[in-house]
Amino acid sequence: MFDQLGLQEVPSPDDTLTMEMPVDERVVNTAGGLQGGLIATMADVAAGQLAARSTAFGNAIATTDLFIRYLRPIKIGPARAVAAILRTGRRSVVVQVDIYRGNDDQLAATATVNFAAIDPPA
Repeated sequence: MFDQLGLQEVPSPDDTLTMEMPVDERVVNTAGGLQGGLIATMADVAAGQLAARSTAFGNAIATTDLFIRYLRPIKIGPARAVAAILRTGRRSVVVQVDIYRGNDDQLAATATVNFAAIDPPA
């Protein structure tokens, strides 16, 4: 699915993870902006990739909640999600993700994603 959407990781500064996705007629809503669910997906994927790579939990994490605030539409891409870890606990990690518009680098959405460490299957 991510390949079809064009969601991919791009180089980013240390301690962050950046993903970009093109904005075209396949992914916009009736007003011409990137569909909100895809913005939330970008936030969740970027946060999860960073949490998995940056903590001892690895891939043994699950999203427990995601809060997103939409600030302005993304009509011209690529949309860019920049994830940074806010806090790592004994069994959890909190990641902040800012999503920017490609045409003017304005902040379009901001999300906080919480993950819990899960026990591997027996």
